[in-house]
Amino acid sequence: MHNFDNLTERLVEELKAAAMHFDLYNSIKSAIPTHKKGINKSPNFWSLTLNAHLEATRCALCKIYDQTNKDNLTIKSWLEEFQQNHCKDDFFKSNDMDKFNRTPLTQSGLEQDLKLVSLKDPLVKMLYTKHRNNEVAHLSNKLVSRGESFWKTHPLTHEMMETLISRANTIVNKYTVHYNGTHYQLLSIYQKDDFKYVVDSVEKFAI
Repeated sequence: MHNFDNLTERLVEELKAAAMHFDLYNSIKSAIPTHKKGINKSPNFWSLTLNAHLEATRCALCKIYDQTNKDNLTIKSWLEEFQQNHCKDDFFKSNDMDKFNRTPLTQSGLEQDLKLVSLKDPLVKMLYTKHRNNEVAHLSNKLVSRGESFWKTHPLTHEMMETLISRANTIVNKYTVHYNGTHYQLLSIYQKDDFKYVVDSVEKFAI
C-alpha cells in the first residue's frame, strides 16, 4: 500500500499544471485580436510561448494518462490504488440522502471510471499510443522518416485536451470527497490577473 495522500497531492499538481498551461494558451490566443500592437513587437516570443504552453499541456496529460506500468503515478494507477486499499463499505451504499451532498459511489461506477482512464477509451488510447509513444516520451524513427507529425494526422484538439483535463479532475474529486472530504480547484484565482497584467503592459508600452 502506498501513501495515498502523497499520491493524490502529486497527481493533482500534475493536473493543475495541465489546466494552467492550457488556460494560459487559450488566454493568449484570445488576447491577440485586442493586443496586436504589443504582441506584434515580439511575434517570435509569443509564438514560442503559445507552442510551449500547448506542448506542456500535452506532456502533462501524457503523464496523467500514462499506461506504461503500475509503478508510475497516473490517474489509472491512482484509481486502482483507491479501489484496492481505500474502498470502505460505506462508499458503496446507495444513499441519495448523503448529508454532505456527495454523489453515491458504486462498484460499477468505479469500474466505468477505470475504463475512462485506460486504453479501453478511444481518446486515452490515441493520446497514449500516438502522442506519448511517438512524440512526447521519445521520437519515433519511423514517424520522423515519413515526415509525419501526429499533431496533424492524429490531432489532439483543444476540445480533446479540455475533455481529458475535465475528466481527470472530475474523477479525482469524485473519490477524494469521499476519502477525506477534499475538493480540488485546478486554476488559481490570480492566474487571470497575472496574465492580464502582462499583456496589458506589453500593449501599453508598445511604440
